[in-house]
Amino acid sequence: MIWGAPGIGKSSIVSQVARENNLDFIDVRLSQLAPTDLSGLPVAVPDENDTQKGISTWYPPEFLPRKGKGILFLNELNMAPPVMPGVAQQLILDRDVGSYQVPENWFIWTAGNRKEDRTSVFEMPAPLANRFLHLSVEPDFDSFKMYAFNGKIDEQIVAFLAYRTPLLHQFDPQQSS
Repeated sequence: MIWGAPGIGKSSIVSQVARENNLDFIDVRLSQLAPTDLSGLPVAVPDENDTQKGISTWYPPEFLPRKGKGILFLNELNMAPPVMPGVAQQLILDRDVGSYQVPENWFIWTAGNRKEDRTSVFEMPAPLANRFLHLSVEPDFDSFKMYAFNGKIDEQIVAFLAYRTPLLHQFDPQQSS
């Protein structure tokens, strides 16, 4: 679980790790989903032994990985409505939800904003929180400088930030709406 202020680059870090390790990358913004978007939709299926009755099965969403190797990134975990972490918890802990099974060579990573940033986050349930390795991300000019030169960001921007380093990342939770 990666924690940090809004705009710090949490998603970019995970994407870069995937790219550098030749892994597929799926970024799922949990705050924008309903529970059935992740767990899938229930569909009635006739019971082969009894044509009058049936059973239901779950059709998983198409965006979940089926093969290969990669990082399934459950982004904005603690911004999702309180019912979503329960669905995500099953996916994270059991590596399945409904009829869907996470492929063996896929890693599940998550990220979220901190409570002190006043970003409309929910408290993470303890059974979910204690299953993670928690990492905090902070702005770092030297890391940005390496990123900027590799990403072909204009050197004048880097020079300006070398002179005015506090402007690398400014976030005032009192000003957030």
